Amino acid sequence: MRALEGIRVVELATYVAAPSGGRVLADWGAEVIKVESPKMDIWRNYGKTFNGPANDDENPIFDVPNANKKNICLDLKVPEGMEALHRLLATADVFITNNRPKPLKRMGLDYQSLKAKHPRLICGYVTGYGEEGPEADSPGFDTVAYWAKSGFMADMRINNPGSYPIYAPGGVGDNSCGTMLAGGICAALYARDRTGKGDKVSVSLFGLATWVMSLMNTSVQPPYNYQYPKTRFEGRPITLPYECGDGEWIMINIMEWERYRDAFCEAMEIPEVASDPRFQTSAGVGKLENRGPLIQILEEKFRSKSSDYWDERLTKADIVHSRLAHFRDAVVSEQAKANHYVEHITCPSGQDYWLARPCVALEEGGLPPYELAHALGQDSREILSQLGYTPEEINALAEKGAIKVK
Repeated sequence: MRALEGIRVVELATYVAAPSGGRVLADWGAEVIKVESPKMDIWRNYGKTFNGPANDDENPIFDVPNANKKNICLDLKVPEGMEALHRLLATADVFITNNRPKPLKRMGLDYQSLKAKHPRLICGYVTGYGEEGPEADSPGFDTVAYWAKSGFMADMRINNPGSYPIYAPGGVGDNSCGTMLAGGICAALYARDRTGKGDKVSVSLFGLATWVMSLMNTSVQPPYNYQYPKTRFEGRPITLPYECGDGEWIMINIMEWERYRDAFCEAMEIPEVASDPRFQTSAGVGKLENRGPLIQILEEKFRSKSSDYWDERLTKADIVHSRLAHFRDAVVSEQAKANHYVEHITCPSGQDYWLARPCVALEEGGLPPYELAHALGQDSREILSQLGYTPEEINALAEKGAIKVK
């Protein structure tokens, strides 16, 4: 039995942040029912943006946040569609949405309205910037509300002539936000077992970014005034990436220099560094006047051999390090496969992929399935039948446009 088996989640959400939270809950055993309008979740089309397919037979960009869910298509602008949603919510434990506060209020899907009708319901809301303050109703995707608003894009930019902020990678803040949402929902479910009452769980992309970047936004405050970014020779030599002779890079991270100094220097074939008075201690390595010389020594040495060569030697010396993997490497690494961080999937089209899955493993529940995202309205008949609708009533709703069925 998986941890959340018997819990029903209704997800009225688009894009990635809120749906990724539903995906996590589904992997932990909840029955997650994704509610889409006839216009569908626009994320179904975004595979094309990433040079990929976007159809019912092959849609990996949509599958990752939407696997292991059922799908019902309801037009909430039609009274009968909204009635069907409330009949569904009456059977649910959790409601998830990323609609903004004002539209939710108009639809009667804000927390206070739902609490009056469904007092045991846990309501999970995802916003761009939080539900209070001047930006509460502002739209926000993770590139803006997470990467730009957090300070990362401005303060981690190397300010050289002609340089510019990185093109922020999409989905990072979204998936993190969804995972935080899933944790909050589980806490609310645990509390409901003791109180019998539902609760409201609220997370935002900006709030999450503030938490994730807390080391940075704490250290820059007075009186510390730590500065970002660091130029190459301002960095600590033993926590930097180095280019190897084959053009690949290796990142080292030695937190206890005195403990690992001799082993590291032997592995790197630089005994002179181990005996150099400037580099005997962590404090000495950290002195600004010593950083540049040691970095230059290490740069020259790393470039003298391939990344395979240095990776093998550093591994034998038990030095914390890693190649700078490419995105294509991470999903097919033996480490990812062994821990089921990725799953080999064959789409109905016949195309194979390695697709990521939520990485929290619950031993007693076993490995969750990986059922690709359902088509729009694929489960409408089944779900409505469970709610007491007759086949004739379902057909009538379809003819009226209140629902869509496959």
